[in-house]
Amino acid sequence: PCCGHVEKSNRSKKIHLFTCKNCGYKSNDDRIGAMNLYRMGIDYLADSQVPNTVVTE
Repeated sequence: PCCGHVEKSNRSKKIHLFTCKNCGYKSNDDRIGAMNLYRMGIDYLADSQVPNTVVTE
């Protein structure tokens, strides 16, 4: 969702539904995951920095 709220309990794995507890946005959970990865990639390219959710060694 546009609000950026991420929480595992937002996702219903059985019916593949993501419902944001912050803004109420609903969509397919895999679609939301793809959108989040896309956003992380765009941020990475714009800032040339590794996103804070990625662990580097």
